[in-house]
Amino acid sequence: MKPVVVPTSARSDALVFSPDSVLWKIIRENLILFNGAAAAVLQISHPRIGLGVRDHSDFRDRPIDRLTRTLDAVHGIVFGTHAEAEKVANSLRRLHAHVRGDAAAANVPGDPIYRADEIDLLMWVLATLVMSAILGYERLFGPMPLTDKQSFYEDMRIFGTYFDLPTSYGPQQWDEFERYYASVLNDPMIGSHPISKEVAWAIARPTRPWYVIPLGLPIRVLLQETLPSPVRERLGFRSTWFSRTCLAIVTGALRLIVPLLPPVLRYRPEYRRNLS
Repeated sequence: MKPVVVPTSARSDALVFSPDSVLWKIIRENLILFNGAAAAVLQISHPRIGLGVRDHSDFRDRPIDRLTRTLDAVHGIVFGTHAEAEKVANSLRRLHAHVRGDAAAANVPGDPIYRADEIDLLMWVLATLVMSAILGYERLFGPMPLTDKQSFYEDMRIFGTYFDLPTSYGPQQWDEFERYYASVLNDPMIGSHPISKEVAWAIARPTRPWYVIPLGLPIRVLLQETLPSPVRERLGFRSTWFSRTCLAIVTGALRLIVPLLPPVLRYRPEYRRNLS
């Protein structure tokens, strides 16, 4: 796929997105990452993405490093200038250029060779980022107006152009997006392939480095409650009384605490940097 090129007139030191945008309002919050694990697992629930992550990622040995790189890329685009965002985009293109392999040998549906730049895979990755951010925000602050969801989605489509997903591809309106998202979740292929299960449980039960092992239980509790059905069940996770109680307690506490946090704890450093 040819890279999506941002118009030359837009290349400047100006910010890509407005500081008063719904996008900034949502992404600035550190704790929308509450649904981050679910987003990562939903991505690899598509077996072609799961295969790419398994074969071309160091997520087993350096899960924190991989998370940090992902967040740096997202926030570099959302809170950056056009020049900074394009720098991130070029780095992603170089990385994705090497992510390809034999899907047929792994009995993964679709073209025999998988590639990171397959447009339907890019759309699904974006969809998981959109929905996890919305759900994470609503968990803390309550339901968002439809107009805010539409505004957020429109900006996220622009965000997607920085990893070569054209704005013209896929759903254009929020209601269309919701139908698309539900249709993918209900696709029997999503979450049922052994590779997706392998990668999902490697995320849920980290074994190295040693200091991430204690994170396994909270990650599993989050996944048990934030992964949507029927993908949750296909992957082998299940909601329990324990996981529901834990999430309810934590959610209730965060709704009280987050509005009281100082900006240095509540907001992303990239957001605070642009306000200084």
